[in-house]
Amino acid sequence: MRGPMLLLLLTPAVLMAQRPQASPAEAFNRELKRNRFGTWLVLEDEGAAWSGTMRSALDEEPMVLLNLPLKVVAGGKKADALAATLRERFGWSKGAHWALMDAKGRIQVEGAEAPTGATLGRAVEQAGTSSRTQELETFLRQSPDRLDARAALIQVHLAVASRRTWKALGSAEAKPAEPSGPVPVKPLGPEADLAIWGAAAHQLDTLLRETGGAPLGGVQGFMLSNGIRQSAAERSPSMVAVLNRHRADLEENLRRQPEDSEAWQLWTVASQKCGGWPLQSLLATMAPLPGATAGQWPPWSVLEEYLKDAKSRGEWATIREVLEPRWVELREALLDDRRSIGGDAFPWNWILGPLVEAQVAQGDTGAADQVLNEAAEVISWPGLPAKARDLALRLNRPDLATRWGALTPKSR
Repeated sequence: MRGPMLLLLLTPAVLMAQRPQASPAEAFNRELKRNRFGTWLVLEDEGAAWSGTMRSALDEEPMVLLNLPLKVVAGGKKADALAATLRERFGWSKGAHWALMDAKGRIQVEGAEAPTGATLGRAVEQAGTSSRTQELETFLRQSPDRLDARAALIQVHLAVASRRTWKALGSAEAKPAEPSGPVPVKPLGPEADLAIWGAAAHQLDTLLRETGGAPLGGVQGFMLSNGIRQSAAERSPSMVAVLNRHRADLEENLRRQPEDSEAWQLWTVASQKCGGWPLQSLLATMAPLPGATAGQWPPWSVLEEYLKDAKSRGEWATIREVLEPRWVELREALLDDRRSIGGDAFPWNWILGPLVEAQVAQGDTGAADQVLNEAAEVISWPGLPAKARDLALRLNRPDLATRWGALTPKSR
């Protein structure tokens, strides 16, 4: 499951939120400091909305290879609080400006004309800015066995290659939505694929070969899998070939450790990028531990993907077979006060929503009513009635929507 890892990643942000609110200038300085290699800054003004122009120019060579972040500040009549500070600090009069800033807040190069690819290219050359890619490549030449460095380099390559891919394909979509199943995609041609994805494919192939397809542990493994998930790798025949090449190792790791959430995460994103690998047949080669209850298989780590797979084929009986025992176990735990879950959306998203949909799809509205009435007795989440009503409306059952919208969850 992604929840614990996401909580770990969000913990620093929670701690930051507890500090006194920083001034716009202080927040800006900290933002610059976090970006060691530099930050592109755009101060817009009336009639000079440069953010779109700047983003387009930054997708050109060589700026895209630097992969530096962009900070856009609104000026003019509806100016951000930071705008006046920037004008005073840098002596910028009225009008729009752009600049390449270093981590200490110093301007490396600046301009007061609309940015173009050629202008920014000269700015990069003049500033002599290096990149995270160059830093990691140098480090790996000295320490070629450092898997964490190779994973970090892959993440940079994924981000850059995705931006270059969308530009090459003429698409405005910078981040493809996560597919729910096999989705036809327009791949890059051989020459473009090699030029754009060659480095990423080589590094990923090397990493998977060195690890035998095993996922990296901790945050580094989560970030790598998520980087692949958010990338445009499905558009790259070379990346798809690498993932398919290591599929057997990925699946063998899962057979050895069926409860390994990080291994499932890596397999799932690889499967999505390759158009969908059969999940049911893979699970058929595994077995739960002796003594495992009906509600413990398949593993929670792959439950979301399992339900998507079954739903795509209309296998409602399979969904009920998996989720009804899970609901029974969760309900009993809540009744016995062995579980504190029940005041948020977790039970609905992971169990109740898919289960009730499957029951209605099979025409068993009595079972759906029973499950929701049981849920209202043990779950103190106030969003339950609205979620149940919305599901009924989506299923074109206004009669159920009326009934379920009137549910009264237990009070806390």
